[in-house]
Amino acid sequence: MTGTDLGRTASGVVEGLRLMIERGQVRMGGRLPSERRLSEVFGVSRETVRRALARLEEAGEVRRARGRAGGAFALRPNPNWPAYSWSRLSGERDRVVERPVGVSVPAFLRHQRFEVSTRVVATRTGPGEADVRTALGLAPGDDVTAVERVRMADGFPLSWERLYVAARRFPGLLGHDLTGSLSQVFAEEYGAVAHEVRERVRLRLAEPHHHTHLDVSAGQPLLAITRTAYDQDGAPLEFSYDLFRADRTELRISSVNRPGDAGPAPQEPA
Repeated sequence: MTGTDLGRTASGVVEGLRLMIERGQVRMGGRLPSERRLSEVFGVSRETVRRALARLEEAGEVRRARGRAGGAFALRPNPNWPAYSWSRLSGERDRVVERPVGVSVPAFLRHQRFEVSTRVVATRTGPGEADVRTALGLAPGDDVTAVERVRMADGFPLSWERLYVAARRFPGLLGHDLTGSLSQVFAEEYGAVAHEVRERVRLRLAEPHHHTHLDVSAGQPLLAITRTAYDQDGAPLEFSYDLFRADRTELRISSVNRPGDAGPAPQEPA
């Protein structure tokens, strides 16, 4: 068999495995049949099966693991199975992060005894887009400083964040350590403390490019959180957009009825 034939055959196995997952024969997080079994099913060599699995792994559609509990696991969602925790099904530690609203990521991770690490993906200072300028109360032409980061909990990706601040308010920000709490940097280096935080949470589905930073497959649910923090004078302090892995995050929201708070008038039953 020529190299071209082998490539063509591997492509056929790739499509066959995708169809197997889409039909619900293997659920998201479930183990694929062994290489020996797949070679029998598709009538190809085990080397061809390995090439096909390597392509799917590179595309973020399967995960391969070695050892007694190893194998190839499906990461591609399908409509024929209910949602499962990917971490539980793939044999990883089943720890879910409890995320209190308005608390910094490093703070609540350390409080829950996770090992925290941060990877800075990109930084820049330059003109901000219209929605960013509006959120920060800036005029057209005003520069913003942007920091893009990935947060890890116990070595596994938890969230991706892109944060914006007004460049003139935080000069030289990119010269500081950006792997820790930026709220702490704002307070200690610039005397800026968040007095109020407003967050909007919605569910969105992962796109193929999210695999790079969050190790998710296309269609996997993510928690999208848009956050704006304000100082004690009510001026916008920071604006950020976060994506949290929904299978590793649990939101905790509390509400307190303080004396003197005006609530909605009770309605008489119809």
